[in-house]
Amino acid sequence: MNSTDDFPTLYRVRPFVHCLRRPFSMKLSFVRETPAVINLKAGKTTLSRYAWPADQHPHVTCLLGPGKRNVLEDQPADHLHHHGVCYSHGVVNNDLDFYTYRNTRTRCRISVGGEVNTKTEGNVGLLSHESQWLNPDGSQLLVDTRSCRWEILDADELYLDVALDLQPVSVPVTLHPTNESGMPLVRPADWLVAVHGGLLTDSEGRRGEQEMFGKPARWVDETAETNGQLIGLTIFDHPSNPVPAHWFARDYGPLSPNYNYFTGPIELIKGDRLSLKYRIFVHAGPGDPDRLNAECDRFATV
Repeated sequence: MNSTDDFPTLYRVRPFVHCLRRPFSMKLSFVRETPAVINLKAGKTTLSRYAWPADQHPHVTCLLGPGKRNVLEDQPADHLHHHGVCYSHGVVNNDLDFYTYRNTRTRCRISVGGEVNTKTEGNVGLLSHESQWLNPDGSQLLVDTRSCRWEILDADELYLDVALDLQPVSVPVTLHPTNESGMPLVRPADWLVAVHGGLLTDSEGRRGEQEMFGKPARWVDETAETNGQLIGLTIFDHPSNPVPAHWFARDYGPLSPNYNYFTGPIELIKGDRLSLKYRIFVHAGPGDPDRLNAECDRFATV
């Protein structure tokens, strides 16, 4: 796939003109909605929402892009453990589950420890905190430091950079291959997904789940037309990640640069670190491969 001419007719209804204006035209701020929810706002508009309820893993539930459309789906009725953007894992050591909410015997928690730190600098919002991965008995198995960085661009486009640094506390930890992995998992909005008319592509020119599932790629993109406007969500892999992304890409929604489902278990002992870094790009216009490859190159320098 080398040009936008390769896209279906839907994607060439009208030329995309990059609108050179500052998005939303308002100062960014973080506002506490509840004790466990912080909103990133531009004026009165909520651009994104970060939540960490006691019974769920920390996650992003909202990500507004062009047209003020939320590109994320949070807890669809048939997958309550699927959040907009989250970090968690379903099969750890002896069948410990940090991802779903099904079996109370093996269900574990990822609990925010200490303060959730926020800062804004012009068109950039920063959020960071430490989390403890707790066994069913409440003891610590892992600790992670995670961060989110939002950058608001022209034409109401934006970046969300998500990063995690995961370390065992004392005993060895094995992250087993599983489809129940969100490191991260991104759940695109229902209106955006392929089964409802969106176009799912990757950096290697493949289209749709049948061609893409389990295959390595630098990025995946899902773009759809909504209210007469093309809007897309791209996830970029970073070259510093220990395992290249092999994409868990479903036509009905879930997208994950699954770091070990297709490549084998990851074993960590005390003193080891698993560091992961990805960028989500919410864009206007088609998922032009030339543009997305350039964006991926830019992210590789971060």
